[in-house]
Amino acid sequence: MRDLPLTSDLLDLARRISVLELPPSERERHGHLSATAEAIAAREVEAGEGWQREIEAALAEFYETAPHPNPLPASGERETQAAPRAVEGEGGPMTPLVRLAADLRNGAFETSPSREIAVRAILWRLVLAKLREANPQFLAANGFE
Repeated sequence: MRDLPLTSDLLDLARRISVLELPPSERERHGHLSATAEAIAAREVEAGEGWQREIEAALAEFYETAPHPNPLPASGERETQAAPRAVEGEGGPMTPLVRLAADLRNGAFETSPSREIAVRAILWRLVLAKLREANPQFLAANGFE
């Protein structure tokens, strides 16, 4: 559920590039980006996978407890009829987050205020969790933490 590119990939890239090989005008920026990637990686390790499991559980409960309103969901079937399907280009089942994204794009919650409120709450929790790892200064500067 973490964004791409993965922080580990960014750290690997930063470590492979020697500051001495860069033009002087790019050294400070490289140092800043490397430090930022290291800080994000440390916060990811500290946070662990707990918030991701919470979001996945909230989405699973959301889809289990409330049937889809009309219009039909992204898969074109009623929720009780829908079987797990593969994501385009991948062989695995559709994850709850991918399903949510498809339903949002298709306006599946526009006719159901209660489901729209519920999905907004889940999305808000997701955004806050990601910002805690990637940019906690933004949260603090805007009075969220």
